[in-house]
Amino acid sequence: MPKFCPECGTPLQNINAKFCPECGTGLIQGTPTPIATTGTQTQPSTDDDWSKPIDWSEEEYPEEVAQPSVNAYELGTKLEEILDSIYRAEGYKTERRVKMPGQGGYTNEIDVIARRKNEQVAIECKNFASAVGIKEIRDFSKKLDDLGQGWRGVFAAFNDFTLEAQNFAESRNIETLGHKDIMEKWFAVSAGRVSRQGERLTLRSALSIKSDYLMVTTLPLQNKHLVEVSSARLTFHPYVKVPYAFKARVYDPTKKLHRFSDDGTIIIDLLDGKVLNKQARKGGSILNSLSSSKQSTDNVQALKTFKEVMDFSPSPEYSITIGSDYQITELKPEVTKRTVERAAIEYITARNTQDMAYTPAKGDVILDTRHRKFVPRRGDIKLFKSEMVQVPKWTIYFNAFGTIYTKEVFAHSGTVLENTIQYCPQHFKLGAINVKKETTAVCEVCGKAYCSEHISQCPVCGRWVCSDHASVCSSCGKTFCKEHASKICRECHQPLCSDCEVECPICHEPYGANHTLICDKCGAAVCPSCITTSGLLRKTRICKNCQ
Repeated sequence: MPKFCPECGTPLQNINAKFCPECGTGLIQGTPTPIATTGTQTQPSTDDDWSKPIDWSEEEYPEEVAQPSVNAYELGTKLEEILDSIYRAEGYKTERRVKMPGQGGYTNEIDVIARRKNEQVAIECKNFASAVGIKEIRDFSKKLDDLGQGWRGVFAAFNDFTLEAQNFAESRNIETLGHKDIMEKWFAVSAGRVSRQGERLTLRSALSIKSDYLMVTTLPLQNKHLVEVSSARLTFHPYVKVPYAFKARVYDPTKKLHRFSDDGTIIIDLLDGKVLNKQARKGGSILNSLSSSKQSTDNVQALKTFKEVMDFSPSPEYSITIGSDYQITELKPEVTKRTVERAAIEYITARNTQDMAYTPAKGDVILDTRHRKFVPRRGDIKLFKSEMVQVPKWTIYFNAFGTIYTKEVFAHSGTVLENTIQYCPQHFKLGAINVKKETTAVCEVCGKAYCSEHISQCPVCGRWVCSDHASVCSSCGKTFCKEHASKICRECHQPLCSDCEVECPICHEPYGANHTLICDKCGAAVCPSCITTSGLLRKTRICKNCQ
């Protein structure tokens, strides 16, 4: 006979006791008496009419499929290797762990470098246990600046990004690849499910295309005709919606009845079996299982994906013909039905695991309160008919004078997931402080996009130029491209436009009109070099011709 209660740990005075005097747990043969659950002992009433558990054999996705050479777990542990493989499959030449000299004299280590024609991509890989924050994005942005012009940044994180990190990355034209982006790219290149131009593709259980190619590639820029679409892909990502209900009635050791119930819908990714719902929180319980998505409330993309699947119903079947401007990738489910069911049950169990408080007989309500953990049984959970949903998403790459931008949009709702050309890099949103400003045009020299405060249109040729490639006339103050403010004022050695350049009638040398001085004797307008100024309080100016 045990000396302590195996349930609550209370010391046992009577070694022959059959029940614990504190919690009532049975002590015979050291086996605790299970909590009485009455939900399966009586017939349910009409308002408790349950549907039969889901018959997974009726689902569209297969029981077993051939898995790629690297599974979802290895995608996290071998992140650099996977990104290297993805970019090689897309036609890039890659190198890993490259030490690159920077402009500031420091050496920068780049996880993966990908090159294709004139394009250079620096890829940072982070497999953190939590979402990547703004600090890591800032550090990577500084590294890109140190590398100099011509580099495009990609930050890959297996556990996604916080809101601040995502906003900062967009403002610095850094493409972010979160968990689902990496999964989509990997399964697409590993399985080779890319449809070709002119093919007619029949889709089942997919959301319709309401935001077409023309809509998602049209940019609200003044010189949008100079921005080209370098590549475009429409990807169909499979998810499943699993409705559920849970109900149980449980007696505590004092024979008091406790009732528990819950219902809802779980969204599960059919590429890796992860749950998209927020981490389960109920009664102080938090789901920490590997089968749940480690999403933060700050992870905007994960929340937008959940909403896209949850809020819309798919079409039973429709067909589309692939155009010449883009490719279509239809990703097939990569997990078994057993994995889906297990993920759903585990999530519901964690969500409804609660602390059950009770007071033993003759105990004080406050001082003698006892606690017992209630964990739902499998029989208390009912899974109803599920619905597969294929979510279409556009991934567009724009090329503006060699600078590459990324845009990701859900093709059904039009929800923008990422748009690195939309906001000016000179402004940034941090939390509730919104200082974002949308871009007006791209610089027609370097291709960087800026808002109206940081980009100007040359009044002579109409070209849009940023401050790095513009010249401000020292005389009139107008901003020109360097070609049309290429003259240098002889007096101040600053840029000068052709309209503000004048010739001195005495020395016949050009100078800026803002430096003109008037002779007090003859009234001639001359340069400062051809006039003499005298007097302390009342100045007198006499040109060389009148001296």
